[in-house]
Amino acid sequence: MIGVLKKIWHFAGEEQGNIRKSMILGFFYAVFHMFQIAAIYVVVLALVGGSTDSTPAWQALGLLLASILGRAVLNRFSQLQQTHAGYFMVANKRISIGDKLKRVPMGYFNDQSLGELTGITTTVLDEVESTGPMVLVGILGGLINSAVMLLCVLFWDWRIGLLALAGMLVYLALLSGMEKQSAKIAPKRQRDEARLVEAVLEQLQGMSVIKSFNLTGKGDGRVRAALTESARANLAIEKSLCPYIALQEIVLHLFSVAMIACAVWFYLAGTLNLADALMTVVVAFMVFSQIQSAGSAVAGLRLVASSIDQADEVDEIPEM
Repeated sequence: MIGVLKKIWHFAGEEQGNIRKSMILGFFYAVFHMFQIAAIYVVVLALVGGSTDSTPAWQALGLLLASILGRAVLNRFSQLQQTHAGYFMVANKRISIGDKLKRVPMGYFNDQSLGELTGITTTVLDEVESTGPMVLVGILGGLINSAVMLLCVLFWDWRIGLLALAGMLVYLALLSGMEKQSAKIAPKRQRDEARLVEAVLEQLQGMSVIKSFNLTGKGDGRVRAALTESARANLAIEKSLCPYIALQEIVLHLFSVAMIACAVWFYLAGTLNLADALMTVVVAFMVFSQIQSAGSAVAGLRLVASSIDQADEVDEIPEM
């Protein structure tokens, strides 16, 4: 997975700075997200202490407002950086492909299909444009933010922190398995997407012949076959990844329940006060949120990598 992330980072080229900014903004987004936990903790302390003062309520309201406003502003700028990076990194690659095709031998297109190249510069690179920066920022940012949140929980209560760490390690093991499974199917899926574009363009170019000789239903056999193969490849990816996604969700929820059960046990044993026990219930449903967002981006990781590999194949075309 690290090698694939490096490949996307290298492909970004001049847009690496925007991706880096988006990751930094995503980190502060997670910090403002933790303000919600602080607001809940203030309220819980007031309830457990039997306070009737309005000060805790105002403090909680201030923390919530800061969390909402901070996340809204940071998310806006982070998304702008990702969009800018995705658009221009692909635009630069398309320009590079165009310059490359100016210098290919004159007989190159006698043996190679222009439709396949068109599919690479449109459908294949669209995958990189729309999801490439999001995948990179989502995975790296999610892992960093998860580590920060885990450290906070460890300092707060090391027993609950170790349980959260175990859940994250099991989740990462399943994530690694899903990434390897995706690597087996993603290249074929991207090739089928490019062939579908090639078949559709060929169909459109020959539309006059199809209409003149009434070949509808016969002349579009290649398009139908390309559609079938593309649908089969997409379904294969979904079927292969669904068990991993289900297992990941089950693991995280089981560890959340285990954290709550341990909090109750520690409270009854007298080693955890009531306020911290109640906060553990809240933290159990929030501590895995960042690593879960990172995991949701892994499904598209290999698709982006396969798209980049196909685009880079154009660089291997011999020049005059």
